Amino acid sequence: MLLFTRPLPKLASSAKAFDAAGLDAVGAATCDIVYVKSERNAISTFLAETRVDVIIVTSVYAVDAAEDAVQSLIEKEVPNSSLPLIIAVGDATAKKLHHALCAIPQQISPLIILTPEIHTSEGILAMPLLNEAKGKQVVIIKGKGGRQLIADGLTAKGASCQSFCVYRTEQLADPIYTKCWKVEDVRGIIATSEAMAMQLIHSQGHAILSLPWLTVSERIAVSLRKCGVTEVFVCHRATDQALIAWVKDNWEY
Repeated sequence: MLLFTRPLPKLASSAKAFDAAGLDAVGAATCDIVYVKSERNAISTFLAETRVDVIIVTSVYAVDAAEDAVQSLIEKEVPNSSLPLIIAVGDATAKKLHHALCAIPQQISPLIILTPEIHTSEGILAMPLLNEAKGKQVVIIKGKGGRQLIADGLTAKGASCQSFCVYRTEQLADPIYTKCWKVEDVRGIIATSEAMAMQLIHSQGHAILSLPWLTVSERIAVSLRKCGVTEVFVCHRATDQALIAWVKDNWEY
């Protein structure tokens, strides 16, 4: 059996994906997503007063706020003007952005949505188009407390960054699981964020540290090793499909 972490809004869909792939897996939600409407509204106010070159969207939970931001730009822009470049941290975020923004009027051009080769904060900073970030105005739409590395890295390159924390993760008093399970049945753990990994360790104790773990960035892997996890692997994409493919290719299931 596999044990994987997801925020509560994504728990059911991920469990369905693992089940459809023929993998015996139990999902664990250690946190819920709470939206911050005031921050969402603040983006439009900022965009009304500031010319922006790049908008970075760090997760699927930031897409609705990004959609509002782009729509507010459309309302103020003149025909044939250019929208900011949009960078999505990963495939799922990019897919949701494309779906949300597919009805952009043709007179507003171009609408470009890119993803980094490696779907992490480090991957965004390594994108060639951000090598010359000096003087660029960047808006980062993200969750509270997350992805600070992006702003720090771009600021170091000379960019001016404005972050809007349009949602926050709220730790659940007790994790919610998709089905009953026992630690002795688990053969591997998939953790898609550092916070959720730490919450899972806190709730289950040291018994799970000896299991093999799969995570989505080397940064998270380093944190897990510091906690005492002895066997950690990295899959650089956090979608259900990518994680399932990695497991099938590398673990014997």
